[in-house]
Amino acid sequence: MDSDRLAPWLFAVGLTVLVLAELFFLVKVSTPLFEFLVPARGLVLTLSQDTTDCVKYKNNSVYKIKQTFEDFSNGKFYNPWATQPIIIEPTRKKMTELSENTALSQRAVYADMFGFKNTLSNFNHNEIAAHRSRLFSLILSVRGKGHLRQVSPYLHKRMEIFVENELSPRPAMTSDSIKIGLADTCKLVNSRLMAVAFFGEKLASEPIFAEAIYQHPLQTVTCMSLFQLAPSFMYRFISAIVTRNGQAMKQVEERVCPIIEKGVDSWDHPSQVEHTILYNMIEETKDNRGYWTPAAVCQAIMGLWLAASHQPWVNMYIFIYQLCTHPEWQDIIRDEFRTNGSGLDFDSLENLPLLDSFMRESSRFHCLDKLNIRRKAMGDYTFSDGSTFAPKGSTVCVSNYDVSHDPGNYPNPDIFDGFRFVRGRSNDRTTGYADVSEKNLMWGYGSLACPGRVHASFVIKFVLCSLLLRYDMRLEREDMRSHWTYESFSMPYGSTNVMLQPRETSSQA
Repeated sequence: MDSDRLAPWLFAVGLTVLVLAELFFLVKVSTPLFEFLVPARGLVLTLSQDTTDCVKYKNNSVYKIKQTFEDFSNGKFYNPWATQPIIIEPTRKKMTELSENTALSQRAVYADMFGFKNTLSNFNHNEIAAHRSRLFSLILSVRGKGHLRQVSPYLHKRMEIFVENELSPRPAMTSDSIKIGLADTCKLVNSRLMAVAFFGEKLASEPIFAEAIYQHPLQTVTCMSLFQLAPSFMYRFISAIVTRNGQAMKQVEERVCPIIEKGVDSWDHPSQVEHTILYNMIEETKDNRGYWTPAAVCQAIMGLWLAASHQPWVNMYIFIYQLCTHPEWQDIIRDEFRTNGSGLDFDSLENLPLLDSFMRESSRFHCLDKLNIRRKAMGDYTFSDGSTFAPKGSTVCVSNYDVSHDPGNYPNPDIFDGFRFVRGRSNDRTTGYADVSEKNLMWGYGSLACPGRVHASFVIKFVLCSLLLRYDMRLEREDMRSHWTYESFSMPYGSTNVMLQPRETSSQA
């Protein structure tokens, strides 16, 4: 069987096994009279005597099976045998300790989650290396804004190419609407633009290289999904099938490692590349090639690339979906863009508070990952206040959903309010999409908060404004759903389509 066909077949089999296993666990597990297990994940509720009849009904296997089918039909999936994470209170002190303490590893928890042993070459699974975090912060956070100011003209050029050649098959008439698969479009445009910021215009435009860096994160996420459903001894087999024995990673290494080994002076490139992440990684590590071998630098860049490839497109998807379900915001953002005399450069896109508020509220409202500040306990660990013990190997985190839906933080949290962050309808001192605070945890917290959030924010804003200036947007059908959930993650539906109507022929033009 062809490997391209085998990967989705394995995923379908795995999902079937998951459903059957969940039903088996529901029928098998018995609970005490006054406690029952909520199907949507391990939450134990203690009930009063007055609710005995209700508890008996909810302990009934028929009820549990019915509830599970309702969850699955509504796109809510979960792993019945998964180990539960330890969720701490979202106080500033405990979140700082969780984020900063070296006994709690950010690197290891995501390595476990995504199976980096099998999807990233030369990955040291449990390494704790603060110098890596400092390096990434220097290149992405400290220098990031300056670099993005320089690469924005090249992003504009790449966006023009994308719209003309890759957005969708062109309609017969230029006035006709264009139908796009929203998820696939967001994945592709994010990859194309982010590649310019990472690798430079010339390298990012090479067809084989562009396809390799597009496929690698998609394959890694597919592996992550399958790893949740399979025993660990099958990981290598699954990875070999999904990644075709690591073909995409090998193609990236074959192109990038010689550049790293020879150094930037021998790299045939335009001057713009000096502001790319690859160039700066080469320069900042050249004096320590004993540790930062070409393979190690390439692996580190591809780890960053995974984050830059996945989270931005998922958020971009939900923002466009929200613009379709709240079409008045399309004109609000266009008007702000034009009123401010904005261009598509970095500083102009940073000066759009209404766009920031809309994006921030969409992220808060949909909460695409309900847990955040994940860390793996590298040994038995007790928090300094003595309140929480984390055994070795356990995952510790904070409920991002609880924080973002706390009425004390955000009044009327279950109502979407695109103006929330420009009209003072939140108790968070920050208002920008890329801001980090104890009430906005989507980027993490503390010094290890996502260092690439400025890049992600800029690329998303760039794409949204580029599309809004060209098109009016609507869902192909009003009943198209936004996302399904697995465990704490919300994932876009691949079947959701959006119609793009060129503005020249739009009634709103």
